[in-house]
Amino acid sequence: MGTTSPWLPLRLKSGAELPNRFVLAPMTTDSAEPGGTVSEAELRYLERRCANPFAMTITSCAYVADDGRSWQGIGAADEAHVDSLRAVAAAMRGGGGLPVLQLYDGGRIADPGLVGGERLRAPSAVPSLRPGALTPRELAGPEVSGLLGRFVDAARRGERAGFAGIELHGANHYLIHQFFSPRANRRDDRWGGDRERRMRFPLELTAAVRAALGPRTVLGFRVNPYESEPGGFTLGDAAELSSRLAGTGVDYVHISMDDFRRRSPQREDRDWTTGGGAVREERNPITAIAAAVAGRCAVIASGGVRSADDARAALAAGADLVAVGRAVVIDPEWLGTVRDGGGRPPRSRLPADRDEIESALTLPSRMVTYLLSRPNWVPRESTGREPTGRETGGQRINQRKEEAV
Repeated sequence: MGTTSPWLPLRLKSGAELPNRFVLAPMTTDSAEPGGTVSEAELRYLERRCANPFAMTITSCAYVADDGRSWQGIGAADEAHVDSLRAVAAAMRGGGGLPVLQLYDGGRIADPGLVGGERLRAPSAVPSLRPGALTPRELAGPEVSGLLGRFVDAARRGERAGFAGIELHGANHYLIHQFFSPRANRRDDRWGGDRERRMRFPLELTAAVRAALGPRTVLGFRVNPYESEPGGFTLGDAAELSSRLAGTGVDYVHISMDDFRRRSPQREDRDWTTGGGAVREERNPITAIAAAVAGRCAVIASGGVRSADDARAALAAGADLVAVGRAVVIDPEWLGTVRDGGGRPPRSRLPADRDEIESALTLPSRMVTYLLSRPNWVPRESTGREPTGRETGGQRINQRKEEAV
């Protein structure tokens, strides 16, 4: 640890040897079959990008319970998903990178269209800030323990399916994040209250998954560095959680940011046009969290890495690994191009033509619709016209408050 070269190897706590510092970031695809099995289009998307020499590749997040689905992604909720997971793991091994299965539960931001509004459940009966959000019911104590078990079972399925690692998605306002958030968690039992009790769910979950997998399987945890919304958890809170996670035996903490330079975590209301939230943090989250874990696990920086220079800047801030997402969506051969140098420059924008985005870049159709629904999130060549219904999922997207997961 401590290098600014993204091409040097790294040994993780579990013993896994990574040949470089580049990680394929988990990206929402919204492209699974209705029952949560992987589609052929998503497998082709993964195969092409994982042919790059990434040290580690992370799936889009897989749901651990049917009533926790936030979008039409892959599942790890029952034995019927194991063959699908096996196909995903195989597709991700092409370039030799370690395949990691990311697990999540949507909690209060599960999609009512997928799970039914009456089935929404969360740490507390507090609605999300997303437009039109429904009020979930509060989970009973035994249900909380049951969800811990669902994550453990899903992690075991992932390991049996051939994944070299598991990442617990504790960021982006999903259920694990909700337990840690004082805005979302208003409980007064062992699972909520002060910071110590709000950390209990993520810490007990991580310890349980580590115990189930053993010490040689890679285990990571994705965290927001703070909440943009007033009254949310702070960078100091996230640093303390990260320090405690390092003590449970995680291999890495993955910091979720839209851009590692702007220090902007994802807003819960999904307003992509403001460039940040009401709360600002002067400290660099990468540096603060790296100091908190103090070398006991690796730190992954994500958001806005488009070049080797960007990767070096993130490493200089204190990261050990850098996750690359949008750049690889735009240019499926991005890492090979960056590594080889002297050839063509990496592609920097999506094509103007919607069909070309899908065909030339090997992107599932539903994923293209999802990407185009997030204004300015992924650069695109000018179309010179208004978007069509197909490009916006059949409806006009509100540029200020869109509700896609």
